[in-house]
Amino acid sequence: MTKKGKELEDEISKIWDILIIAKDCYQYSFYLHKPETIEEADYLKNSQDFDFIRHILWRMAIIEIAKLFCNSSNRDRYNLRHFINKLKKAGHFGDIGISVTIIEKWETQLSLNEELIDDILTLRDKVYAHTDPYKEEYTKIEITFKKIEDLLRLVEDVIQEIFKTVFDSHVDFESPLLDKNRTNIVKILAAEKKKRIEEHYRNMGLNHY
Repeated sequence: MTKKGKELEDEISKIWDILIIAKDCYQYSFYLHKPETIEEADYLKNSQDFDFIRHILWRMAIIEIAKLFCNSSNRDRYNLRHFINKLKKAGHFGDIGISVTIIEKWETQLSLNEELIDDILTLRDKVYAHTDPYKEEYTKIEITFKKIEDLLRLVEDVIQEIFKTVFDSHVDFESPLLDKNRTNIVKILAAEKKKRIEEHYRNMGLNHY
């Protein structure tokens, strides 16, 4: 592998590392905000512990995603905008063969999500990562899971294209941590709570519906 090829591999791997953390935090937060069953939703609604955990996971997801979409090339070194500029013909990695059409598509997606990215950076800078005396002004910012998912897919698209075009390989973005067959902590706890309630009513000679 050439020196430039090694530089590219190191840089895209760092972006991938940030994506993995962001995606895991996002998916766990999504699971805790939008459980699969009514029993799980009821359990979470009444749990201060899980309310705290899902907020922290969302907070970390925003902080990590902000690293990937910062508007400045000298801040958050591995931000996607800066990396895409390096892939252009006049850029540091301009000779690796990423087509102009693909780069323009990525830049269009960034432009279409400009307002969302600004909101993410504002939340990171004014609310989550720093103490701002006027942070209450920013707590009304609303960012949906769907919008975050679209941004994460854009990062995946860039990583996938680099590995396909330059390294002739495929990338698997499935998280080894978030296995839906194993991510059933809340389901187990909700079932146990239901069982205890039913036992309590049986011991009292009553039916519980």
